[in-house]
Amino acid sequence: MRTITVAFQHAADKAAEKGNLTAISWIHVSALVLQAMRIAIPALIVAVSVGTSVVHNLLNSIPDVVTNGLNIAGGMIVVVGYAMVINMMRAGYLMPFFYLGFVTAAFTDFNLVALGVIGVVMAVLYIQLSPKYNRVAGAAASGPAKNDLDNELD
Repeated sequence: MRTITVAFQHAADKAAEKGNLTAISWIHVSALVLQAMRIAIPALIVAVSVGTSVVHNLLNSIPDVVTNGLNIAGGMIVVVGYAMVINMMRAGYLMPFFYLGFVTAAFTDFNLVALGVIGVVMAVLYIQLSPKYNRVAGAAASGPAKNDLDNELD
């Protein structure tokens, strides 16, 4: 199925070259539906053929040490994914916030809403306190050249 969906990505590239955003959206949704069917159909066949009680008993027979390890590994995959995105953005200056968020999430019982609010507050504080984003009114823009937005703001 993953090999088949590669063709969808090539089709999305062609639609992007033409600027057809509607086609891109439909192509991506179609590929996601196919990927979902890759999991849903075998799961449905197993659940129907052997019964949900057998599947439930099988899942409950997995030792806690294995399920806890899988939960930890799943959390680490998310963390590594975010780190890779920050790295690809070449935004190393954001890494302290990444580490702070990781430590906060690991050592507190905050839920995702609380962690999201903390992240938004940290972002607002960073932007307000960073000289990169703040200029005194009427001061010249820092950087190699002023763009139209700088001219509008001045």
